[in-house]
Amino acid sequence: MRKLYYLKPNIQHAFTTVFTLLCAVEIVVFGLLLLIIEHLNVHNSYDIQLYIRSTLVFFLVLIFSGFNFWFGMRLSHRVVGPMIQIQRILERAMKSEYNNHIQLRSNDYLHELGDAVNILLEKLENEKKKTVKENNAPSR
Repeated sequence: MRKLYYLKPNIQHAFTTVFTLLCAVEIVVFGLLLLIIEHLNVHNSYDIQLYIRSTLVFFLVLIFSGFNFWFGMRLSHRVVGPMIQIQRILERAMKSEYNNHIQLRSNDYLHELGDAVNILLEKLENEKKKTVKENNAPSR
């Protein structure tokens, strides 16, 4: 049997591609900056070179970590935001409030799930209206 590496390819492929490219760019930038600093410090003593390299590495790791955190938060909001919205709508549906619908932003993930929940809510709302009409119809 073939292994499935992506359960939801449109979401997982985007995440893995972005994070792989981000790591590759950071490694290249990190290496280039170290190379530039190395060439600029040729005339300094070894202790000063070591101090400058250590300081550069510390600040680069700090900057890249901050950027990765910010970027990870942005991506996670594209998944968690729709999840929260879907959860709220389903909680309302459990109280027989079917007139609410999920409206996701264009860059959000989980559009397929949101559309499926909206279809379900429409069907439940139509069934509710049908039942009310049948109950209010005059008896013969």
